[in-house]
Amino acid sequence: MKKRSDLFLLPGLIFLVLVACGGAPTSTPTTAPTETAVVQNPPTEPATDEPATAVPATPTTEIVPTEPQATSDALFPTPVVTATPTLTPTVEMPSYTVSIIEPGPAVTLLAGREMTFRGDVQPPTTDPLTVTLRVGSFTAVSTQVTPDDSGGWEVTATLADVASGPGTLTVALGDLAQVAQPVQVAFDSATDGPYISLARPVEGETAVAGHAFFMQGSSRNLLDDSFTIGILVDDCTNFVAAQKISLAEGNWYGFVILPQNVTPGPACAVAYTGEYGEDGWREALIPIQLRAADDPLAVLLHLANSGELEFVVGEVTTLFGVAVNVPEQAVDIMLVLDTAVGTNEPVATGKAFADQFGFWSIDLEVPDDAPSGPALLTVTAGEGDTYQEIRLPITIAP
Repeated sequence: MKKRSDLFLLPGLIFLVLVACGGAPTSTPTTAPTETAVVQNPPTEPATDEPATAVPATPTTEIVPTEPQATSDALFPTPVVTATPTLTPTVEMPSYTVSIIEPGPAVTLLAGREMTFRGDVQPPTTDPLTVTLRVGSFTAVSTQVTPDDSGGWEVTATLADVASGPGTLTVALGDLAQVAQPVQVAFDSATDGPYISLARPVEGETAVAGHAFFMQGSSRNLLDDSFTIGILVDDCTNFVAAQKISLAEGNWYGFVILPQNVTPGPACAVAYTGEYGEDGWREALIPIQLRAADDPLAVLLHLANSGELEFVVGEVTTLFGVAVNVPEQAVDIMLVLDTAVGTNEPVATGKAFADQFGFWSIDLEVPDDAPSGPALLTVTAGEGDTYQEIRLPITIAP
C-alpha cells in the first residue's frame, strides 16, 4: 500500500511543475485583472412589434383633476385698480368779524320811517351781508348789502309800519359770521294812521297759567274803534288767550286769563287793531315768560290801576290787581303820609283777598280828618322768600 501512494503523487507533482513553467498545453491567455474600472454598455434589447410598456409615474401629492370643474370666477377677472387720491391743498377760511355801528343800542326806531344801517366786516370781503330786523315773529327789515373794499357797509331801508316793541337787528355774512343787537321799534304817534302801544307788561314779565294777566297802554285812530289784547306762544305765532276791547282812543287797560295747561316758556303779550295779519293792521308786542301755576318762581303781586293815582280826603279810591301764590291769598294795603320827620303814620290801611284767578280789589277810604300832601302807597303780600312789595308815590288831595 505504501508503494502505490508514492506512484500516485509523482504524476501530480510533475503536472504542477509544468503549469508553473508554462509547459502546459496551449490555451487562450487570461488577462490579469487591473484596478481600472471598465464601463459596461447595457445589453441591446432585440427589436419587437409589441408596444412599449408604460413606465409608472412617480407618486406626487399634487392632485391633477381629470374632469373640468365648474367655477363662478371669471376666466379673465377684471383687475382691481385702486385710485391714488390726489392731495388738494386745504385753503383755510379767514375768521370774519361783523359789527354794527348805526343804529346804536339805545336808539328807538320809528316804524314806517327810513333808517340807515351801517357797520364793518373784517377782513374785507365782496360777499353780501344780510341785514334783518325782527319784532317778535314779524320781519320789519330784510335786505342785502355788499361791503366796500375796506370792509365798510351801509344800507338804507324803510321799516315796515306794522309792528312795534323790542326787536333784534341781525347782520350775517352767510354762515361764516353774524352779529345781533337789541333794538326798540315804536309807532310814530304824530302820524294820522292807527296807533297803539303797550306800557305794560315790561319785557320779561311773568304770566302764570290759570291766572289773570293785566295789560295797559294807549291808542288813537283805532280801526273799527276796537283792539284786541292777547298772549302768543310758539315764537309769538299762536294765541293761547285773547280779549277784544271796544275803544275809539285814549289810555286803556285790560286782562286775559291764561289756560291751566299752558306750556311754560317764552311768549309775547300783544295788543293789535284791525284784522291780525291783514292790510292796515297794527301790533304792539312785548316778550314775556309763561310759568306753570306750581312753579316756585310763580309768585306775583301786581297793582293794575293805570295812570297816576290820586287820593282825596274823605273819598274812596278803588285799588285792584293780581296776586298769585301768596300766603292765604292776602294782600295788605297801607297809605302813609310822606313827611320830613318820617313818622310813617298810616293814613289808611286795608286787606284784600285774591280769587281763584288771582284778582283782588279793595275800596280804600281816606278819612275826613286825614292830612293832605305827598304820601306813599304800599301794597305787600307774603313773607320770607315769598315776600312781594309795591311802593308807589301818590298825592292826597284836600
